[in-house]
Amino acid sequence: MAMEDAQIKKLLQEIKMEQHTSPFKDDEEIIGYIKEAEYDINYICGTEIDYKTDLDARSLLKNRVLYADHKRLAEFKELYGAEYAALQAKYYNTTNI
Repeated sequence: MAMEDAQIKKLLQEIKMEQHTSPFKDDEEIIGYIKEAEYDINYICGTEIDYKTDLDARSLLKNRVLYADHKRLAEFKELYGAEYAALQAKYYNTTNI
């Protein structure tokens, strides 16, 4: 289940405040980056993460938005690989198959 609109709006405001986003920046563009980041992190971790409670994942999401906004996602993936790996380990589910 994807984040609800209220949670996305809260993240949008946090990102704008923390990253000193231009007041002329289109909110819909940043919301798009938030949704892409959520999908990317959830996909790599193999689960839907609760970004309200998992502050590591929330921080990673906000940093991914910053890099996406500056068109530097390749650099982000390189620099934040360890954070992705830590989240993968945290959410890893073993099976008996």
